[in-house]
Amino acid sequence: PSPDEAAALFAALPADVQPLALAALQRLNNRNQYTGAFGWLLGIHYIQRGDGTAICELEVDASLWNPGKVAHGGVLYSLVDSAMGAAVFTALPPGWGCLTAELKLNYLRPVRQGRAIASAQVVHRGRTLAIVTGEVRDADDVLLGIAQGTFAVFPREGRG
Repeated sequence: PSPDEAAALFAALPADVQPLALAALQRLNNRNQYTGAFGWLLGIHYIQRGDGTAICELEVDASLWNPGKVAHGGVLYSLVDSAMGAAVFTALPPGWGCLTAELKLNYLRPVRQGRAIASAQVVHRGRTLAIVTGEVRDADDVLLGIAQGTFAVFPREGRG
């Protein structure tokens, strides 16, 4: 849409929704090169990637809440999945990729506001699968969740 159309769409939103829409737009404007479009919508940023480990973070605000006024579980799940996938990717040879095959996240504490930080480490990388562990913590280092996942690994050549 043109700037005028975008302004009209924003103005047509209910007043209580406008701050949430603005928060989402600000995340899109402050996007991270490694994250991809879905991660941009959540505001995921990578802090560290390498040698089978990764750390990424996002800022939780009301635009990421569920109806109970805490971060939607899918936000924290996506954050730790992003860290875990990046950890696997850094352990692969050039030309290889990975996909989440299975991931379990135990939620320990809710988060309403502030930074959520996910760290991940590859525990084992085989020929076709990698096993990864992850944690989500807040800015005060309080544990919010723990995760374990299995990632399929494959050569990307010839894949669609």
